Amino acid sequence: MQLIKVIILSLLTLFCLSCSSQDTETYWKIDNIYREDKKPFVGLTGAFMQEIIDHQFHFVKRNDSLYFDMPEKFQIDIKKFKSLRQLHITDRDYYEMYAQDFSNSSFKIKFKDNATISDSKNTIIEFKKITKEEYLKSTQEIIDHQKSIEQKIYALKSQLDKQPQIILNPVKKMPTKVAELMNNMGEQIFLNIPTEIELRESGDLKNEVFGNIKIGTLKDKSVIYDIDHKENDYGLKQLTIWISSDSSAFNMDKYLADEPNFKLFKRDGSNVVGYNVGYDGKEDKAVVQSYFCLKYYKVENSHVFIYADVSRSQMRNAPNLEEMNKILNFNYNISQNISVKVNH
Repeated sequence: MQLIKVIILSLLTLFCLSCSSQDTETYWKIDNIYREDKKPFVGLTGAFMQEIIDHQFHFVKRNDSLYFDMPEKFQIDIKKFKSLRQLHITDRDYYEMYAQDFSNSSFKIKFKDNATISDSKNTIIEFKKITKEEYLKSTQEIIDHQKSIEQKIYALKSQLDKQPQIILNPVKKMPTKVAELMNNMGEQIFLNIPTEIELRESGDLKNEVFGNIKIGTLKDKSVIYDIDHKENDYGLKQLTIWISSDSSAFNMDKYLADEPNFKLFKRDGSNVVGYNVGYDGKEDKAVVQSYFCLKYYKVENSHVFIYADVSRSQMRNAPNLEEMNKILNFNYNISQNISVKVNH
């Protein structure tokens, strides 16, 4: 009799534990992002916040951990969740997370947006609790949509093989002169550059990422040089020289492999020309977002990237192929006449 009681008690304990375990698993998706005082986002801040929404975060909360399925699979320990970096959405230190709050139906992540000039800085990312069925349906819809986008992009890449949009003119040899540049540590870099251009340290707010190397106006280890040309000024579409003393290695093969939306038109070692292919949600089709040219040198402690990106959006989203080719050829011809001076 005593043995039967022990068995029954054990079964009841296991049943309770099972119920308790099930109760601790809940399903969540991103719902909104807003200022704490409900004031609207201003300027570029609105675009940054929309990017967060567009990540379509979905996670399962199990005990003290969050298991994300969208936009990618990763895990966060709630007790160690202190930074928006852990959401894999930003490397901006000016988004300063200060609180998180779970209730029965919502989860709020609170942070200060120290980049905004608005008086309203306290910002909230809010998730809502949904059923398991809703969660599975929502994540599957996202997966199916992503597969559809990938198919459209693949089809456009195949089309670009048969019908290239880039028309690259032969490089014209230019007379050159020596330009002395500096990295952020004051170390000299000597380049041969066309005599018809000048280089000046950029005063614009610019950022670019090349593999693990992040170069920007407000980033450490960075110096950015713009080119001045007497007859042509293409603004942000114009060639730029990006210099970093980051200790990370750069490998062109890996860089290109890690950029699945790149489609190469021409490559010669660390010198490439190609397309950046993307998806236009409004038109539900793949589009060429930009033409780019990139040339890379490693000069002692410095990474030197000679890079230009002629963006479709800068043409008011019109596929002005003639104008894009004109600017690409200007940038490409200049870049091909820039080289590292040896034995200076």
